[in-house]
Amino acid sequence: MAKQRGIQFGERAAARIIKLRTGDGRFANLPFTVPPAAGVWRPTPPTFTPFFDTWLSQMRPLLLKSNSQFRPGPPPALTSDKYATEFNEVKKFGSFTGSKRTPKQTQTALFFSDIAVGPLQAALRDLVTRRHMDISDSARLFAATDLSLADAAGVAWDSKFHFGFWRPISAIQLANTDGNPDTAADPDWQPLLTTPPYPEYVSGLTTVMGAASRALTRVLGTDRIDLRITSAAAGVTRHYEFAAELNRDAINARVWSGIHFRTSDVLGNNMGKKVGDWALDHYFQGIHDDND
Repeated sequence: MAKQRGIQFGERAAARIIKLRTGDGRFANLPFTVPPAAGVWRPTPPTFTPFFDTWLSQMRPLLLKSNSQFRPGPPPALTSDKYATEFNEVKKFGSFTGSKRTPKQTQTALFFSDIAVGPLQAALRDLVTRRHMDISDSARLFAATDLSLADAAGVAWDSKFHFGFWRPISAIQLANTDGNPDTAADPDWQPLLTTPPYPEYVSGLTTVMGAASRALTRVLGTDRIDLRITSAAAGVTRHYEFAAELNRDAINARVWSGIHFRTSDVLGNNMGKKVGDWALDHYFQGIHDDND
């Protein structure tokens, strides 16, 4: 009887969620129409795929007021010293061949190429199992972390769609058009990882990692996240004792992969942390007995 009631309760909860999310903007037709120019995103090789899932930028969030809630200012100006510095960093450390990366840095780049969904969930399951968390505490941890992660994706896509900033592969191959004397074009430059089919600013990965790690630390009540994450792409399992270590490596990984400039990674990560804080400030509060 208890099992059947549990199944029925779960079915009602699922039906309620489906009703709430109907018409939320998922799969809406939202074309990116900004014509290619210096600093503007355009489809990148080898597949030249159009802007992927533009609707994520305007889909109704799960927790936030809007996807633009934590929108940053614009990326560094093409003619600025900061842009030139970050351009030359990714050009040197993110290239497919002739890179300045160490083997450990290459492993880090590969490690973060495939852990944002399945491997992260596996790490959370491992964590609650090792800590013998009960079903209520485990549910709170997963809900807070995964809903923060989901809204962080919308926040990142809002910035990508709003600013439409070009990727390093375009920036480096077409540097003769950016008006900056400290950037040199290399028409043959290729990144370590294939460039994803959407704009550069801000990094989706670091935004998601910032949100997930901040929600996790808020639920656990400590910066010690104790996550064991396995990456099939890198062929290793890494243990991240603290959230700061995970975020540091995620930020560096996207530069060393050749697909992001550092400002995009840092700002995205900070935006994600804001999402996690918002989630725990407004939802998922523990219930305290007045007699405690």
